[in-house]
Amino acid sequence: MIRGILFDFNGTLFFDSEMHMEAFRQCSASRQMPIPTVDKMVRNFFGRTNSTICREQYNPQATDKELVAFAEEKETYYRAACLADPKGMHLVEGAEELLNYLKEHQIPYGLATGSEEGNLAFYREHLSLDRWFTPKNTVYDDHTFQGKPAPDIYIKAAKKIGLSPEECIVFEDGTSGMLSALRAGVGAVIPIWEPILPSPLTEEVKTLIRKKYYHDFKVWREILAEYGL
Repeated sequence: MIRGILFDFNGTLFFDSEMHMEAFRQCSASRQMPIPTVDKMVRNFFGRTNSTICREQYNPQATDKELVAFAEEKETYYRAACLADPKGMHLVEGAEELLNYLKEHQIPYGLATGSEEGNLAFYREHLSLDRWFTPKNTVYDDHTFQGKPAPDIYIKAAKKIGLSPEECIVFEDGTSGMLSALRAGVGAVIPIWEPILPSPLTEEVKTLIRKKYYHDFKVWREILAEYGL
């Protein structure tokens, strides 16, 4: 029985993929490394923590100090890119209505994001994210658990809202995030991603998740009704 909803944030509730990709391009250029392709970033960067990305894609021997410096550099580029596009600073179409409905009807919901605290503060300031998400229903990258595609974040997020993973449906845009949710044993994974991006649905993921996918939250009532919420 499905009783609640867990959301990824970046690329799911907030279509900011291009801003993240531009930040990674700048990180690559500053290190005189090849610029990663869009497909590579969708499959291997999205959903993962900065520490994981740094070690897997930039510097396998990075020290803790270097990991912190990488994260600060990348997120500085990212936030600057967001502010340079004020028209894009809003949640995905239909998302606010859905979140207001969940809050009003006391349906358990939570956030499971690979973002760090600095970015959450940025979203609270510029997207008023605290209207729906507080420390009581948010799990973010605080460096205490393995990032996606490990299952940890969705196990923790379900526990935060008082449910088991199998009682939750998950909205996700990234290959790593979908695998994380599946490995946590969630009730269902609902793919949603920006229509300008290549599909994150690898052959492995396709065999494990539902067939429908979305590029916004306009039909959220239909989705909730399908799961009895």
